[in-house]
Amino acid sequence: MNNVRHDLVLLVRLQGLYDRIAAAIRERQTPPPEVRELQEANLARQAELEGIETQVRGLERELGEVRKKEEEWKLELEHFQRQKGTVTNEREFTAVISEIDYATKALAEAAARRRELEDSVVALTADIEERRNARPEEESAHRDVVDAWEARKAELMATVHQLVAETKSVESEVAPKNRARFLRLLEAKKGTAVAAVVDGSCSLCHFSLRPHLQQRVRRCEEIIVCETCHRILFLEELLDATAGPAEEA
Repeated sequence: MNNVRHDLVLLVRLQGLYDRIAAAIRERQTPPPEVRELQEANLARQAELEGIETQVRGLERELGEVRKKEEEWKLELEHFQRQKGTVTNEREFTAVISEIDYATKALAEAAARRRELEDSVVALTADIEERRNARPEEESAHRDVVDAWEARKAELMATVHQLVAETKSVESEVAPKNRARFLRLLEAKKGTAVAAVVDGSCSLCHFSLRPHLQQRVRRCEEIIVCETCHRILFLEELLDATAGPAEEA
């Protein structure tokens, strides 16, 4: 096998390795549907929990204000009740009684609101605790799904490391000039540096090769690139015919 054909065989093999690396990385970065559903459900539950906690904090702030107001109305009521004993005429008595009635009503409203807020805080706090401790069996099933996905991710990462090591080994057998061209194209062309010629056209950009260019690709005496997408061109049948000896070499 001539050197160019030898390098083409290796470059096509390299492309396959890089494709497998990219596929493994994509799979690792794309959780399966059952994991995505769990993630979405967990996010929804967490959002609900945070919403309830925010609600509790708001109620507690209001509760503090109501308790303060309740104490103020208690002092106000005590003040007017003491003042009632010092009035000297009916007009003053009527005025004090009016203030006492107003303070009594306001105090009752504040106390009622305080109790309502306290009940709400207790109920929501219990709801938060229940949500945090609920569904142990379901959580166990969730852990099984997540653990299986983590194991698969570890397996995929091991596969990537193995494939990367294999690419380095194959790259070392390619002529430096051809290897450098391949790696530049791999980066520039979003991971695909080579393209098969199928029915006289580039299989990726579908550019129809001129007859003399097809002949040059067929001769495998030089690295030929597509005139449109600039990827390295090869003929499957020629490389298939030489793959066996290349692997045995």
